[in-house]
Amino acid sequence: MKILLVCKGEYRYFFPAVAEELHRRHGASVSAVAFSSPTTQMLEKSRAFQDVFNLAGWLKGQKNPNRRDCLERLRNMELLGHSPRINTIIHADRILARRPEEEIIMILSGVAKFWEHILEQDPPGAVVGEVACATEWIGWVTARKEGIPYLIPCPTPVANQFFFLDVPDGLWRSMSSAFRRLSKRDLNSEQASAAEKFIQSFRSKKTKPPFLQWAQHSPLLPDFSRLARRVRRIPFRLRTYRTDGNFEIGSSYGTPPWQSVYEDALRTVRHAVNETMVFAQQLDSRRPYVYFPLHVQPEFTTDVRAPFVTNQIALIENISKSVPVGYEVLVKEHPGMKGERKAGYYKQLTKLHNVRVLSPSIDSHDLIRAADAVLTITGSSAWEAILYEKPVIAFGPLCYGFYPPIYQCENIADLPRIVSQAITRFTPNYELLLKLVSAFLESAYELGWADPVRQPAVTKRNNCEKIADAIAAEVSSMISVPPQRAMLAQI
Repeated sequence: MKILLVCKGEYRYFFPAVAEELHRRHGASVSAVAFSSPTTQMLEKSRAFQDVFNLAGWLKGQKNPNRRDCLERLRNMELLGHSPRINTIIHADRILARRPEEEIIMILSGVAKFWEHILEQDPPGAVVGEVACATEWIGWVTARKEGIPYLIPCPTPVANQFFFLDVPDGLWRSMSSAFRRLSKRDLNSEQASAAEKFIQSFRSKKTKPPFLQWAQHSPLLPDFSRLARRVRRIPFRLRTYRTDGNFEIGSSYGTPPWQSVYEDALRTVRHAVNETMVFAQQLDSRRPYVYFPLHVQPEFTTDVRAPFVTNQIALIENISKSVPVGYEVLVKEHPGMKGERKAGYYKQLTKLHNVRVLSPSIDSHDLIRAADAVLTITGSSAWEAILYEKPVIAFGPLCYGFYPPIYQCENIADLPRIVSQAITRFTPNYELLLKLVSAFLESAYELGWADPVRQPAVTKRNNCEKIADAIAAEVSSMISVPPQRAMLAQI
């Protein structure tokens, strides 16, 4: 078994331990893709990898590529049929989107050549990595073309519950299969009890997605331990910028180190202004309402999976027009976007007569429990609403979008009708909900996967063993029925 791990950002602290467990427990030969030269050196020093491929080093070595050749390579990738437009993935990449167009075209063409080189010369049995930036998306497309399985780790909205996708469209296929099977029969007493316990625990503890926990902290209240961890990363960041400069395209390490200091200070000021002058601080709604949580942007899970509904101001205006008279539309900022958006963004929303913008500190559980419907593009609030037996209207694909009670809005002109149906005709089906939760519990892996700087516990040996076992199980199941490359290339 040969595995290629895509090591972006802080995973340099995490993946060597995973690689060691893959080798020790499953005899795997593990290689890695690194986005910077210092990361490459760090991974090589760990001796956990057979090879480490340096993306920044590769890009620096490209000799003045011809624009016409670059465009032809990227256009050929678009013609494969299972890739979004290159412009779509550029818009969703928070690092590359800042660059001039000429530079972007040259870099992405170099990235495509990089993936072709490492996947064709010695193909791995599988690639494991997120698809959260343009580089990773091109890696997935190239692997797909070559018939190489690509496992995409995804957090569930529940702590220490994880799953893998093989296609970045968001659909959790193993859970979908389990749900279809369970829908055809009654749950046994053990399954029903476990699902019931899960729902009651979620509601009583007001469970939050683990990937949001780090964002709950206010930038106005200093966390000195967190600050110390960030300070310790400064030497590495300086070394990365000095060595690779703009060729580090997987994180902000490719930008000048002082830029992040400036942007952090600006976010703090903006957050203070918004909390003081813009956001409503209490729910206290006496009118019926629907709830729409703002999404992080740029963000691949939204901007690539649902690229044509990402103008959230326009979307909220359409929701405002679609709700029955007398209804409010409550909008809450995402905790991870504190200070990212200017006050003018929210003021455009507050000009709408029936829209109110709430502070990100307000508990989403309280909002959802009192809402008549929850609307989202691809956010985890849909999962919370389902568990509170509230109607969900989705504008983009959800990993659990196969659940029948979800209202999918594919044409914005249908929104008034869909909102009306959701508010007046939705009937909770608790038995079906128990089956959905049972399918979730049956399909998810119990392990932690996160930024090891924010959540150091993921680097513990017992957790890395669980990750290695999960990867090995997924790869084995996919390799047991090897796909035909020609067929994959036509998907």
